[in-house]
Amino acid sequence: LLRRYQLLFYPKDGSVEMFDVKNQRTFLRRTKYDELHQEDLFIGNRVNVFSRQLDLIGYGDQYTGNKLGSKKERTLAMVKPDAVNKMGDILQMIYDANLILTKAKMTKLTCCPGPYLLSILSLLCHDSSSLSSSLPTALTGKILHSISAAGFEISALQMFNMDRANAEEFLEVYKGVVTEYPSMVAELCSGPCMALEIRGTDAPKTFREFCGPADPEIARHLRPSSLRALYGKTKVQNAVHCTDLPEDGVLEVDTYWRLIHPHI
Repeated sequence: LLRRYQLLFYPKDGSVEMFDVKNQRTFLRRTKYDELHQEDLFIGNRVNVFSRQLDLIGYGDQYTGNKLGSKKERTLAMVKPDAVNKMGDILQMIYDANLILTKAKMTKLTCCPGPYLLSILSLLCHDSSSLSSSLPTALTGKILHSISAAGFEISALQMFNMDRANAEEFLEVYKGVVTEYPSMVAELCSGPCMALEIRGTDAPKTFREFCGPADPEIARHLRPSSLRALYGKTKVQNAVHCTDLPEDGVLEVDTYWRLIHPHI
């Protein structure tokens, strides 16, 4: 079921308001919401407002279009095969230049021997044994750099948004097991994720060790050089998800593949 809303954002205090277009009534009264920022407001983006996912399909009036649209232009970047192992550094340079990565996919062109990192198109290979996902932020480039520097191969990559139903299905194993389950679901579908296929010797085990304990505070004490120790904030916002059990590696990769490409 799709509904159409007008989203009003007030940059002065960071508050939001939503209006139900079909029923011609206020859906959400003006409320302060710190998770939405002006730089998130561009056509084609998906934002999360109080756990409701919204696809931004147009500007509500000419003033908004002139104010925001003129500042957002799109372009295509391609990381060629010789630099794929440096993509973490390249993405970090993109973020440092105050550019926003909105789409990303690793693919192989039929006439070329190596993988390319593109912003659009083609399919992923998914025959590996471990899966990682991270939330694309200014830390994304650093996380990818750390993974490559640790000797792991990133054999597939795609950026996508997960809806609540799929997030609940993917994290179902934690339901009733950890008290943070509802927050984990909300976090996973709060914005774009970057799914990675990781290859390496005994990848599920070694990569899980490299991610570190789920709680970043514990990780900083036990494994200070792990991903969650370096980039995590809380048990919910702990930077990366990784395969827990060796036998779940292929299953999780296949699950993500199905969520990303439901019609294939």
